[in-house]
Parts: sequence; structure tokens; C-alpha cells
Amino acid sequence: MLTCFDRIVNSGTVELVLVSGYSGIGKSSVVNELHRVLVEPRGLFASGKFDQYKRDIPYSTLAQAFQSLIRSLLGKSDPELAGWREAFREALGPNGQLIIDLVPELKLIVGDQPPVPELPLRDAQRRFQLVFRRFLAVFARPEHPLALFLDDLQWLDSATLDLLEDLLTQPDVRHLMLIGAYRDNEVNSAHSLIRKLEAIRKAGAVVHEIILAPLEREDLGRLIGDALHCELERVTALAELIHEKTAGNPFFANQLISVLVEEGLLTFDYGEGRWSWDLNSIRAKDYTDNVVDLMVGKLNRLPVETQHALRLLACMGNSAEYALLEMVSQQSNEEMHGQLWEAVRAGLIFRTEQSYTFLHDRVQEAAYSLIPENVRAETHIRIGRLLVARTPPEQQEERNL
Repeated sequence: MLTCFDRIVNSGTVELVLVSGYSGIGKSSVVNELHRVLVEPRGLFASGKFDQYKRDIPYSTLAQAFQSLIRSLLGKSDPELAGWREAFREALGPNGQLIIDLVPELKLIVGDQPPVPELPLRDAQRRFQLVFRRFLAVFARPEHPLALFLDDLQWLDSATLDLLEDLLTQPDVRHLMLIGAYRDNEVNSAHSLIRKLEAIRKAGAVVHEIILAPLEREDLGRLIGDALHCELERVTALAELIHEKTAGNPFFANQLISVLVEEGLLTFDYGEGRWSWDLNSIRAKDYTDNVVDLMVGKLNRLPVETQHALRLLACMGNSAEYALLEMVSQQSNEEMHGQLWEAVRAGLIFRTEQSYTFLHDRVQEAAYSLIPENVRAETHIRIGRLLVARTPPEQQEERNL
């Protein structure tokens, strides 16, 4: 990925890097290292994550990615913002409303835009793809190339898939590094992603593939040795047991270690000043080899009101803003944060300035599985009705209501 980004900086090429592997193998973590160590000094980074429960909303992940970029611009000084405003207006011309429909925050920079004329479906798609390329080109420039990361491609929608093909095969797109991550065990040869990638390669686009494998026993031993601050030889048997139960999956291994601490099977001996454990007790515990089942067990140990709040959050997606959570929970701001605090403390969700986000897809899946199947549809309908009833008409389209 570093070499690829260097080429894009130096020559302005467009390249696609695919990172694949099992859920929890570390795909997102690898890409986020690129963000931290390379992109920020020399370019821009945007990311979005496909949601298995929102596959019917076209372009929602691209909207998520570019919302973060637009919001970062809103904090710039007036002279700087004026330069971006002029660039957007020049690039979008009379079609700015198409992008405002996708990223409403753009209106705060470019102002009101004229309505765009109706076109037949196919022509409207081609127009949108052209306008989106021009919008993207404002960010992807020689002075600041753009790295665009789209996570969980196994759940992408067909409209976004077509748009990605357009970005990778049109000659007017430059200075762009597209990064896509997906679970290869959930994508077979008949999947639309695989078929589209074949077409993209045939069109001459540059595509690289990185396949992440599970941790070897030695790697897991070093990880556990670092975590417990002890010699590799002392943790070898523990690492072998955890590797046996998790097949070397880093996320699963981390969660299992956390559970061992919670259940008192991995403890810190203050007298000796070191960690201790009983292998026979851990073996006898017969932990599941399914990470979702393990996460369900962790969730079940949380207070009932926290479990209820997590179920609502899971229905909203991988993340949700405070205002939406307050709306669907029908709780005050303080009550909502209070209910979710134990999940934050347990490391199952993260709290940012505006939203809560699940630690991992598997945590969201586990929280969603706590809702009995026979009431899931009813829960979604109730949430939808609350959102429609409490959202002003002019904001309903922005929220796909």
C-alpha cells in the first residue's frame, strides 16, 4: 500500500488495492495504519463502511466517506474555504444539487443550487457518474492525492459497484488510490463484486490484492507476551491453547483474552507482580469456537438497560449519531449515554463527539442477535415510524426516510 501511494503521488495514476481475509483478521487495522503514517502529511484520506442491514440504500457508504471530508473543510479559515468553494462551483457547474443530495453538508459551502432536469434512468446514471468524478477531482489533486477506503465490500450495493468501475476505468480520474476490504469467505465466484472486478481488470485498471492470513502460534505468543509483560517461553502453552480455540484470528483472540480476565481465569498476582493463569481451568471451560457466540456471552453480562440500548444501536447500523439514538430510544441525552456507558467501558462500542460506533461488525451482529427473530421486523418498523414522525420534512430525504 505504501508503494502504491508513492506511485499515485509521483505519477497521478489511479490504482485499486484489495485487502481480503476472514472477519476479525485485521483488514481495517492494516488500512488505518496507512492513514496514520503516510497519507495525512501528503494527501487526503476518506473512509466509509458498508452495512449489511443497509444494502438497499445506494451510495450511502460514499456519502459517509465524503461527509467526513466536507465536515473537515467547514473548520477552515474563510480564505481557505473560499478556495474550496470556488473549486466546487467550477467543477460541478449547474449540477451541484446532485452532490448535495448525496452529501448535504456541501450546501454549507456552495450555497443553494438550481434543480437539475429529469432524465431517463440510464442517462441520469451517466450524468451522476460524470458529476461525481468532477466532485472527486476537487479532492484528488497533485498537491493532495486522495486515498478512499471502502470497508466490507461484500455488502456493497450495485449502484456503488457501477460507480467504482467508472472511477477506475475513466481517463479523467487521476491522483486516486481506492482501497477496498472484504471477507473473502463470504464472496464466491458468483458474487457481483468478483464479476465486476474481472470487468475492471479487462478494462486495463491496475488492481492489487493483499490476502491477510490468521496469526501463527508464534505471532500470537508474541502478542500475548507483550500484553502480559512476560517472557515468550512462559506464555507458549497459553498461546497454543488460545490459538487452538481461535484459529489465530486476532479479534477473536483479543476477545477471548478479555473474557478470561472477566471470568477470573487470567488474573494479576499483585504479590508476585505478574499475570497468572490455570490452563486446566481454561480448557475445562469449553469456550465456543464462534466469535459471535462469545460476544453474545459478553453482552449478556451487561445490565439489561445497556443490552436494550445496544439492540437499538444495532438496528441503526454500525454507528449512529446521538440525536438519532435519542429519538428512537425516546430517552433524554443523559439517560441514553448512561445506558451505553457500560458497553463503552467494556470496549464493545466507541463514543466519539457525535456518535457511537461498534468495535467490530461481529459485536453489532451479536447485539442484533439479541433481538428475537419474530420481533425484528416490528422493531425496524417502530424505529422507522419514530424517525419519520420526529424528523422535519425537509430533512427526511437526507436521512433516507
